[in-house]
Amino acid sequence: MAKLKAYYFSPTGGTFHVAARLAGHLAVRLGLPVECHSYTLPAEREVLPTLDADDVVLWATPVYAGRIPNKTLDYVRRAIHGNGNPAVALVTFGNRAYDNALAELVGLMHVGGLRLVGGAAVVTRHAFSDTLGAGRPDADDLAALDRFADELAERIPVVSDAVLTVPGEAHPERYYTPLKVGNAPAGFLKARPTCATDSCTRCGKCLSVCPMGSIAERNGMPVFDGVCIKCQACRRSCPTGAITFDDPDYLSHVAMIECTFAEPKRSEFYVAQMG
Repeated sequence: MAKLKAYYFSPTGGTFHVAARLAGHLAVRLGLPVECHSYTLPAEREVLPTLDADDVVLWATPVYAGRIPNKTLDYVRRAIHGNGNPAVALVTFGNRAYDNALAELVGLMHVGGLRLVGGAAVVTRHAFSDTLGAGRPDADDLAALDRFADELAERIPVVSDAVLTVPGEAHPERYYTPLKVGNAPAGFLKARPTCATDSCTRCGKCLSVCPMGSIAERNGMPVFDGVCIKCQACRRSCPTGAITFDDPDYLSHVAMIECTFAEPKRSEFYVAQMG
């Protein structure tokens, strides 16, 4: 039996929340069961998706520096492989911009043999900030997401030769350069979190949620020695707030985006048009 299969990368849960909402509403409209598959953790990326001929695909990712997260890009390229399956591309962004991320995802899905019926860029809370994009997606975002699902449900059964056009470059070469207050480049690529010894409960939660598998344990304390993509999964999951990022450039960048991009952005939705 055909299914709606949703695949998502969601270190802090925002992308999953949006993808599950869209997948659930669309599946009901299409009369299909829905399956949600995470590729957030390293072990999950050891498995490639399996699609049946009539499956509908939803692929969802957060925006990192204006593109698909660099450390997931190789997996996404290998994992997307269909045979004309109707598909929807979804990116989430923290109220700054989605830049080339949606176009890049649409391009990869097209190359992977999927038939793009729609694409969306939905505002969520920025992973770095407690205030930027706070409360998003809100009721208006979710209502628009449901209307988008309704439109997709009408088009998927009847549209076989259509073109999906979204803003941005399908094959971008660069990522967004983060800036500090004052607009100088912010160099926090190698920044890692720290953990306060006096407030850490040694629960191990941060070790289990790191999408890079980069947190080890030493004498009961987390050790941040591996690749850090600044996804904030460890910090957001810490029950005592023991984990923080104190790199000066990182903190200056957070201050800059909270000031510069405070005005709420709109979620955007695109459907394929007949060529």
